[in-house]
Parts: sequence; structure tokens; C-alpha cells
Amino acid sequence: MGVSLESAKTKVMSSEQEILALLPGSSVVSTFADNTSRLMSCTDGNRRKWTGDAEAKLGNAVDREGFLDEVVQHMQAKDGWTVKDGTAPDGARRLDLLHSDGTHLFVFFLDSPESLRVEGYSACFDLPEYEYGEEY
Repeated sequence: MGVSLESAKTKVMSSEQEILALLPGSSVVSTFADNTSRLMSCTDGNRRKWTGDAEAKLGNAVDREGFLDEVVQHMQAKDGWTVKDGTAPDGARRLDLLHSDGTHLFVFFLDSPESLRVEGYSACFDLPEYEYGEEY
């Protein structure tokens, strides 16, 4: 099964939104998600990855550890996903989610303002006509 730019982008964005939707609605002040980005190169020739991120700014405190545990359980129950617990450069807990198709997400909290961030990139797809700097 081939991956297209559109399907790769949709998979990243829908996975990010699925994770943000696990937050208690009363805690979310606003959300933002990139819907265009530059592409990253894959290690194999003219293939590319779509990158994107989503963020929810939080007004009420969220049990960070409890929420990340919920994300682990939710994503491990889905076919194709593996979850690794890790640490961000600032020492905070960060989840590393990898799908068998190559989609890769990172989930972590930020301070000031308190927010949940989901960053990711897609599986590789063919796009030989890509010119550096173009956004999709």
C-alpha cells in the first residue's frame, strides 16, 4: 500500500487531534494545529515526510502523569502503534509513539503557558517534484 502526501498528512493530523481530544474539555483554553508545513527528506532518495504539530493551551491544571498514562494505554490498544516512555531535553516526561507505517509522534507538556504539545512526522512517500521550502 503506497502512502501519498495527502494520506500521510491526514494520518499525522488526525492522530494529533485524537490525542488532544483525550484532555478534559474543561481544562482546554484553546488548540492550534499546523495544517501546512515544509517537508523533511527521508533517507531513501526523493521520498519525503510531512511534519506537523498540535498544541492545546490549558487553563486548569491537568494531572500530567495520569494523562500521559492514559495516552499510553489508548495508543497501545490501537493496531500498529508502539509507545516508549522517554525524557525531553528539559527532563520532563515525553512519550514517543511510532506506528508500523513510519508515522512518529512525540507527546509532552510545556510550562508557561501550560500546554500539551504533540509533534510528529509522517511515513515516507514519493514526491520527486518537491522543491525545498514549498509548504503542503
